[in-house]
Amino acid sequence: MTIGLEIPVFGASAASKAIELGASRIELNASGSYSDGGLTPSLEELKGSSCVRVPLRVMIRPRGPPSELQARDFIYSDEEFAQMETSIQRFKDAGLLNEGRGDGFVFGILKESQDAAETGTGRRKCWVDKERCNRLVEAARPFKTVFHRAFDEIVSCDDTGVAIDDRHAWRIGLDDLAACGFDAILTSGGLGNAIQNVAMLDRIITRAEVFEIEIIVGGGVRKHNIQRLSQQLKLKERPSTYVHSACLSNTVSEGFDVDEAIGVLLHLG
Repeated sequence: MTIGLEIPVFGASAASKAIELGASRIELNASGSYSDGGLTPSLEELKGSSCVRVPLRVMIRPRGPPSELQARDFIYSDEEFAQMETSIQRFKDAGLLNEGRGDGFVFGILKESQDAAETGTGRRKCWVDKERCNRLVEAARPFKTVFHRAFDEIVSCDDTGVAIDDRHAWRIGLDDLAACGFDAILTSGGLGNAIQNVAMLDRIITRAEVFEIEIIVGGGVRKHNIQRLSQQLKLKERPSTYVHSACLSNTVSEGFDVDEAIGVLLHLG
């Protein structure tokens, strides 16, 4: 089975280039936002990308990681959440998205535990903010919804000293996302890169198949490790598999590295 390549792009001009290189799906982010992990694009950027022939997934993220030391990302104020709702509605109202093409939105919101239990990293445990995620999933319909790498924060809440099969946070998180109605999850299987978390990714993919949730494997996916990653996860034997790679030459220009993209694609067919 062919493995799909999802390429995140940063600005409208990069979308057509990514498709030329072989992307089978595009994640649209604001220009210049790679260092922030991808932010909500402008309506003009969506207009400039809407003629693509592959599914287009639009990032909904109002800001990058907080500057405060030890503060957790993906936890938003009421004002930031309102911005996310407004962005989804504005993009839908523009009439530029195509349900039949498989277009959709990418977002994720967490909440932290109220008790004093910590993860060993100096931070409280976190979970899916089900109430807010439900609202955004409903706002996004009929378009697809993807929970992004905020999921890796949840995975990291498990005690790494415990055997993988005895860890629970990721299971609870996956169950919550299924209940919210998400169609897919972008994850590296925990903090860090996907190649470092193969065992956990295998567990996540297997459980997600029960819910018919697509797992998009991302995080440091490059031509030098894609073959190993694909083989260890048996990606070609799994239904509806995607990998997520920026294929960038550098993080300043956000320009594609053609050789990198070709190298990744060679191992996906």
